[in-house]
Amino acid sequence: MNPMTFLQTDPASILTATLEKLSMATSLPEITRCIARAARALTGADGTTFVLRDGENCYYADEDAISALWKGRRFPLRGCISGWAMLHRQVVQIRDIYQDPRIPHDAYRPTFVKSLCMVPVRFEQPIAAIGSYWAQEHSPSHEDLRLLQTLANSCAVALENLDLRNKVERSDSGDIETPLHTLAHDLKNPLTNISLFAELIQLRSQAELGEDTRRYLNSIVKTCGNMAQQINRMLSLYQASGGDLRREPVNLTHLAREIMDHLRAQSAARQIDFVVDDDLTVQADPALMRLVLENLLGNAVKYTSKKPAAKIRLGHAPQDKLADKPGFFIEDNGAGFDPEQSHRLFQPLVRLHRSGDFPGTGLGLASVARVIQRHGGQIHAEGRPGDGAVFYFSLPGGH
Repeated sequence: MNPMTFLQTDPASILTATLEKLSMATSLPEITRCIARAARALTGADGTTFVLRDGENCYYADEDAISALWKGRRFPLRGCISGWAMLHRQVVQIRDIYQDPRIPHDAYRPTFVKSLCMVPVRFEQPIAAIGSYWAQEHSPSHEDLRLLQTLANSCAVALENLDLRNKVERSDSGDIETPLHTLAHDLKNPLTNISLFAELIQLRSQAELGEDTRRYLNSIVKTCGNMAQQINRMLSLYQASGGDLRREPVNLTHLAREIMDHLRAQSAARQIDFVVDDDLTVQADPALMRLVLENLLGNAVKYTSKKPAAKIRLGHAPQDKLADKPGFFIEDNGAGFDPEQSHRLFQPLVRLHRSGDFPGTGLGLASVARVIQRHGGQIHAEGRPGDGAVFYFSLPGGH
């Protein structure tokens, strides 16, 4: 297996790229794959593993190596060197594994491994370990160990964020709305300051900055932008869930054309065909209707990005799609989704596509559903992988 390809080969650039990938990871396999490949690229090892603590066992969740190691297998925690590193909260370096009694030699004989290094993830209470292996006798340098520890620290944060995301998915929406709103407000100002200071340094010191420093600053600004988008989505979710509704006539046709003009301008190089029925109107809160259409049309543009010609339509929905209630549909010819997962579409922080394929926060559709429900309507979606999606929603007073 070839190590992960990085655009830059210096350690700082590898760590920067890895941190960006971890910040967007929404599943455990994304994290384990990213860590295993980054560890190998950082150390030049012949192989790396990512090991999770699973009760009293060590689970070898992922690997990146010149030949197969132990991916998918479990070993007793107290009979495995990764378990020893986690139990003792220590980095392990072994130059010759066959001279160390802690190594289960029978498990290693079928492999290429001669030397190894094992770094626990989260020293205070390890939950995983990162293993690096060499076919010839080798001792990692102090710099290698420092880089692996930095990677382990970043991994701990990514795993904790994933755990939080999973807990939010399992929680009732009422249990999370106020904490989400408070957290978003607490984060917004310092995040804005970080981004502004980084941009000021870029503007004032361009001539004095080296290429690496410019790249790091660009990464800071980009990451802050991603975080700001997540915070704004969190605030939109809270806005969609509370406050007074201001019902008045809203022309969805005009609003949709305005939003699509903006979305097209952001994707000027793409062919996007948009059709909207005339005179689609509702009695609803104008600001919340904008939030609904911005999310649904924005998703349609995003998920058609891999098509040579995007086709998006907004129109009157057949009444049999909405229990004989008047309503609307937004249809696209994009990536679609697994219909068996459609019940999860409108849950906070749930995404049915990998962040690497289609970036997002997992909060937009949750906000849309809240708005529709607050207006006394309903929403559901139909789709198939590769065959596009259709979102149907009803609103009282819609025609």
